[in-house]
Amino acid sequence: MMMMMMMKSDLSGPFLLLLLCTPAVSGFGSVLRKQYEYYRHPHSSWGDAQSFCRGGYNRDLAVIYSPTDSDDLDIKNYHAWIGLFRERNNYSTWGNWIWSNRAGTNFNAWAHWEPSWTDGCVHVDSHLISRVYGSDCGYYFFFICHKRYHGHYHYTFIPQSKTWSEAQTYCRDVFDDLSTFKKGSDLKKAVLPQDFPVWTGLHRDGGAWVWSRGLSEYRNWSEAEPSDDNGDCVSISSLGKQMSARNCSTRFPFLCYWDNLVLVKENKTWEEALEHCRALRGGNQNHELLSVQPGEEHSYVMRRVMEANSDEVWTGLRFLAGDWLWVNGAELLYSGLPVCPLEQQHCGTLSKNDTGNVRIRDCSETRNFLCYF
Repeated sequence: MMMMMMMKSDLSGPFLLLLLCTPAVSGFGSVLRKQYEYYRHPHSSWGDAQSFCRGGYNRDLAVIYSPTDSDDLDIKNYHAWIGLFRERNNYSTWGNWIWSNRAGTNFNAWAHWEPSWTDGCVHVDSHLISRVYGSDCGYYFFFICHKRYHGHYHYTFIPQSKTWSEAQTYCRDVFDDLSTFKKGSDLKKAVLPQDFPVWTGLHRDGGAWVWSRGLSEYRNWSEAEPSDDNGDCVSISSLGKQMSARNCSTRFPFLCYWDNLVLVKENKTWEEALEHCRALRGGNQNHELLSVQPGEEHSYVMRRVMEANSDEVWTGLRFLAGDWLWVNGAELLYSGLPVCPLEQQHCGTLSKNDTGNVRIRDCSETRNFLCYF
């Protein structure tokens, strides 16, 4: 009789209508999606990089949670200016392609049949080292200088971001000139793996180091402690994966990050949370209360739980018609859930104080909640 009463209670009112909107799927596993996105063209200040990342739904400058995250980052490719550019004629229009040092050449290693008519300068891409690309001369890239010894060019990669003309000035002051190549195969001698800075979301705020979004204690400083004189924004090196404090106005490639979790820092009942998630339409994506799988996924989700304003957050776990289930139909792998829970103790939470399991709570209580899309 008690079970029948609980079934009737859970299948009446607005909740029944909400469940009718649940997709007809069952038994699938993880719904978590996350991804780092590396941008190497063009280079940006830390603030501009943050604004760019935040222009995408649920994205921000990257937060790094663990050494594994850091080691798995694929940020080794770069763009770098070389000495080839298009000379302007007397009518202020583009003329012929020539080298910065005016060296004659039959060089022809364009990535396309020909560069755009708006392109005035040339860069290399370390991902495709046998081809060159036309670009706006005002972009900020790393660059390659050369110095000539005994009739041969010796190349040096400079991990500083400059416009083409700024790079030319630097190379002429310190070396001979911006890099010159006699043939496409010479690029392989100059375009080598390099260690260079990439912006992350770590920065100094009121004296403390915080991430642009998310909570993480991960640090891998290149020095014992960053100096107050180095800057307030943090880069990670492309190969060594060490972190350094730098001036926020410096321009570098940058790393964005997104996952498909949305933490709503509003206190609502479980059913209100379900309605709220399903009403979200950010990025033209459908949303649902989150289902979670034990293990690595649970550990990852707990990082977002720690950002909540409540000690616990609602998930999509619900006791219905005599069974515990995820409202999105995902496979339920947690064990130890009560077979016959107390009245009203029919909804599941994740707690900041219990990082390995789910908790059962009164559905009419209010707390923050996690949606996913």
